[in-house]
Amino acid sequence: LHNFAKVRGFGADIQRYAYGKVFNSQAFTPCSSMPRFGHSQILTEEQIKDVVALLMDPNSPVNK
Repeated sequence: LHNFAKVRGFGADIQRYAYGKVFNSQAFTPCSSMPRFGHSQILTEEQIKDVVALLMDPNSPVNK
């Protein structure tokens, strides 16, 4: 996840992509080993939004 948005951009399209990927990674990559956090109800919608906010924040340690 290092430099996630810094590399991809901080726009709305990337934010939607990140949300979808966290919600159901297998919709993007069928053999993904990443858990389907939203689809499997591992994380709530609010928690997924928090993860996406972390990924998208230019000041987040992820993007430093």
